[in-house]
Amino acid sequence: MIYTVWYSLSITLASPKDEAIGQGPGFLYDGPMEKIMDTHTLYSLAKVYSDAAVSSVFSENDLICVIAEDKTPYYVSLVDATFAAYRGEKGLTGYLALSLSDDESDSLEYLEMEQVQECLLCILNNSREDIEDADYQAIVESGVFFEDGMYPQFRSKLQYQYPWYIEQDEAKDLILIFRALLFAKEYFASYKKTSKTNSFSHWLDSLNLKESGGKEYIPCIEEQDGAFVVTAKILQDESYGFSYPQAFFTNEEKQRYYKRMRSKPGKILYTATGMLPEPMLGENGARPLFPIYQLIYDPQDHQILDIFIVEDYEKEHGAFISHLLDIFEKAGKPQAIHCFGKRTLPLLEKIGPQMGIMVVDGGKNEEIDSILMDMMHALFTEDEHEHHHHGDGCTCHHDHEE
Repeated sequence: MIYTVWYSLSITLASPKDEAIGQGPGFLYDGPMEKIMDTHTLYSLAKVYSDAAVSSVFSENDLICVIAEDKTPYYVSLVDATFAAYRGEKGLTGYLALSLSDDESDSLEYLEMEQVQECLLCILNNSREDIEDADYQAIVESGVFFEDGMYPQFRSKLQYQYPWYIEQDEAKDLILIFRALLFAKEYFASYKKTSKTNSFSHWLDSLNLKESGGKEYIPCIEEQDGAFVVTAKILQDESYGFSYPQAFFTNEEKQRYYKRMRSKPGKILYTATGMLPEPMLGENGARPLFPIYQLIYDPQDHQILDIFIVEDYEKEHGAFISHLLDIFEKAGKPQAIHCFGKRTLPLLEKIGPQMGIMVVDGGKNEEIDSILMDMMHALFTEDEHEHHHHGDGCTCHHDHEE
């Protein structure tokens, strides 16, 4: 789904306590729980895990890899009443980016690093007020008793999407992860790791492995023939990183057309991309997501030429290029484009030169920062625009002028 928006704009928003979130088609609403998954096993293991105080043995930096039945690796990080199981290399990259980020990251950059995470979440020790009615109903139906203040909650976090209710396959993976972590507590106790302050050094010594030269080993647990097997997996921080889509012409005729298009002497455009800081309901309305925007600005005429939003940047980034080319047709081809936001330069650095346009990093720019802040203010300030869900018979319209 692609949105075209102009100042001001209105898109239905979804907040953590918004009614829409309680109505999504997560596993909790799709029918009787016994038809979906074994909730008794899941909640029983959550209680055993909490009672066993597994998090007292492993710190958040003691990353443990658990291999799911379909061979997907989950990289598990534990804190006192929570663990996150980062799914696959995408999840690991997000975890490393967040854990290795410096304290100077601005608030929007840090928020994006949070939303790029892909993981399963287990949050323990919740009060009744902390959990949704659907979570409480699932606990009651599981037949597992929890004292108030000890309720568990499970969520699935996909990249650029709001944490949502787990699905059947994810519940199955969580059951395996619980079992693996309970096993890990007993297993590593035999290698003198009985608290967070103990390292995995005795275990590594038993395998004749030494961490050096940036090489780090983490435990990898996999169930084979009904028993858990533990191996050492190399974790190299520098081998993981984010990559963003690049655009380029494959149609030679189209490339020649824009190459031959005459540039306006001295004309510059600013192009900025980034993540909107609040979740929105997507086309299917199932799971709130964080869309990616593109803003095109003429710094010489001080005019916003286009604001455009997509739900899935990986799949829909070509729409950004289409809008940029439309701007060339209407307002003229620039000699240079200054790029703002970490996605913009990778997107344009190949296709720009194909059209004879200089593409450069815009760096720090107070004018574009101010424009983006104004855009966020227009989008998300309730005083200026009251967002609501539109039902049958709604007579409001959203043809706004700047």
